[in-house]
Amino acid sequence: MRRTATRRAAARFAVTLPAAALGIGLLAAGPAAPAKAAAEGCVESEGIVCTDAGPVRGTLEGGTLAFKGIPYARPPVGPLRWRPPAAPEPWMEVRDASRYGEVCPQLTGSGQPVGDEDCLTVNVWKPAAPASTAAATAATAATAAEQRPVMVWFTGGGNHSLSGQGSAQYGGVSYDGRALAERAGVVFVSFNYRLGALGFLTHPALGAEGPEKVSGNYGTQDQIALLGWVRRNIARFGGDPQRVMLFGTSAGGANICALMTAPAAAGLFQAAAMHSSVPTGCELPTLKEAEASTGARVAAALGCEGGEAGACLRGKSMAEVVRAVPGTFGVFPRLYGPVVDGRVLPGQPIARIRAGRHQPVPVLLGNSAEETMQFVDAAGPVTDGASYAAAVEKVFGSAARDRILARYPESAYPSARRAFVQATTDALFTCRTLAVARTLAAHQKEPVFRSLFAHPLENDPALKALGINHTIEHPFFFAWSGSYRPTAADRAVQAVMLDGWSNLARAGNPNGGAMPPWPAVTPANPGARLLIGPAGAAADPGTDLEICRFWEGIRLPRPHL
Repeated sequence: MRRTATRRAAARFAVTLPAAALGIGLLAAGPAAPAKAAAEGCVESEGIVCTDAGPVRGTLEGGTLAFKGIPYARPPVGPLRWRPPAAPEPWMEVRDASRYGEVCPQLTGSGQPVGDEDCLTVNVWKPAAPASTAAATAATAATAAEQRPVMVWFTGGGNHSLSGQGSAQYGGVSYDGRALAERAGVVFVSFNYRLGALGFLTHPALGAEGPEKVSGNYGTQDQIALLGWVRRNIARFGGDPQRVMLFGTSAGGANICALMTAPAAAGLFQAAAMHSSVPTGCELPTLKEAEASTGARVAAALGCEGGEAGACLRGKSMAEVVRAVPGTFGVFPRLYGPVVDGRVLPGQPIARIRAGRHQPVPVLLGNSAEETMQFVDAAGPVTDGASYAAAVEKVFGSAARDRILARYPESAYPSARRAFVQATTDALFTCRTLAVARTLAAHQKEPVFRSLFAHPLENDPALKALGINHTIEHPFFFAWSGSYRPTAADRAVQAVMLDGWSNLARAGNPNGGAMPPWPAVTPANPGARLLIGPAGAAADPGTDLEICRFWEGIRLPRPHL
């Protein structure tokens, strides 16, 4: 029943689009499959899977089989730089898939270029044994040939850093798919896509090279190509190509919102979960705006201005391009990302949602309680009442300053900085997430859910001091980083995260099994959400509705220019 409904929804989305909007060179499933059916004659075994480009051998990791570093597109090097992704070259011999591929070019925290342009690879974890909890019973009680729900992870990193393997090499979180595959009985997918200027540079000289006269969105096209690869290949890994859920945080979630309105992605996924992200993905700059801001600054930094700008840009090394950062991060950071180009993304995502010109799938939206803890210092150090007032004015303008200070008085918080964190979190994350949730719920029949992550990491003083900040929920999906030892409360929250999100992938609804009741956002219950905190998870009727009405009367900064 659900598959039929999904196909109807995809068809409804597709028929509303003008044919010209489908674009040239982009297919609904991304690049065409490899020219030669490399999998023909391939013999599969427990550790060998035959993809449409060639056979791969995985390795046993705990209760999963992991396959890493599988090419899903041709290396975007030489003449393929700043071009749509092309199908990978097929291979005949069994390919070792025990190691991650190269990360896409980016800067380290110390400003050094790392990575390789040959980076378009995908990683897959599949259960090697039955899942261990009641939430996955329905997915594991059948035969070994059963197709499992698929969860595709979209990494954060501002579209300029990180990769499908996470940041463990820098002391951060590893996007290890074992927890989800083992506990929830899903097939987990992570991947790399082009980042920074190599993935999202907009410039008239690059647009002039093609018939559509557009540039940018190369990383977005990589994401669509990956989803095409999943559609064609995931059944070989035991996954169900008709139960694919996209989930991600920060830039990852923002990219998902954009893909919900991309014609070439129609029908390639059946559910979506976005955390800490929707404002920068549902509200995008136009191609012209990005060309005049980011594109112009990058070209100037590289000395590529004037009539030969295209040739000049293509002549630069990877390191030179990556170092050409077009500005600095603000309280709401965005240097690179998708743009409304009239082709890959035909219109403003939030406007297309309001018009019903999006892919209507079950959606989960959420954010953390203190999102901006790591961003607010971009407005200047907030140490007292005077610096707090100055920071509010810098972000929101002088006209709104006094109203905001009255609503968020320094005396009501542990410090002036904490007051500023709460104000900016409410304005830029919580209330914008609520607005998008209500818009989706009003323009599709498929259910929409919302969450607030309010659980601190209590077992480490340094982590606790960071607050319930941006992306703090990552280890609850993946692996605990460093020497952190999760408490019983941490484990209980992790169970909610793993079960709720995998339930959405499995059945289009986070409810089920041992989950607490999670109400959907509806016109009659517009503020509904699940509050996930140290006391457990419980339904919240919308205690943020009143504060979000306050922010509706204040002009908020655009995140992308």
